[in-house]
Amino acid sequence: MTDQPVVGTRDESGSTGADDQESIGILEMRELVAEIAGTLLDGPFDGITSVERTEDDRWRAVFEVVERSAVPDTQDIIGRYELYLSTTGEVEEYALQQRFKRSELQGETL
Repeated sequence: MTDQPVVGTRDESGSTGADDQESIGILEMRELVAEIAGTLLDGPFDGITSVERTEDDRWRAVFEVVERSAVPDTQDIIGRYELYLSTTGEVEEYALQQRFKRSELQGETL
């Protein structure tokens, strides 16, 4: 689907989990999403807001990044990104879902 390299977790020997095609758990997937988010954005991101299994047996992750800093910080522009990965950690889809001002709290349930 994409030209993204296969990314996997590393075991004690240093080999990636993608090579042996084993499913990885949610904690490993969260660490992998953090690594991938930094690579895709070519820099730091604000945080991961969710990591979950989908009905079609993939992983869906949502993360946010400050795309433009402002003063006061309530006027920062936040980008919310969605990432889909295979059960072995291969990136399948990646897209910007929305942009909003930090003060708008888009999609947040308290």
